[in-house]
Amino acid sequence: MKSPESADERSRFSGNVRHYHRRSGKPKKSWDEWVDGKSAKTGTSKNWMKIAAVIVAILTLGGIITSLIAELG
Repeated sequence: MKSPESADERSRFSGNVRHYHRRSGKPKKSWDEWVDGKSAKTGTSKNWMKIAAVIVAILTLGGIITSLIAELG
């Protein structure tokens, strides 16, 4: 087995930084974001939109059923 060419100790440990050791450009997350996930504001607005869409769909279906019953009766 060959010995290293350089006897300098510092050269053994210097080299390119691996991609997984580099720091990302993303902003740091707070403790609450790590524990709770994303903020609750974005989730609640999406929930209200889903609830509103379901209510409109139910009212539309109820109107269609009522009009069919009135037409047949």
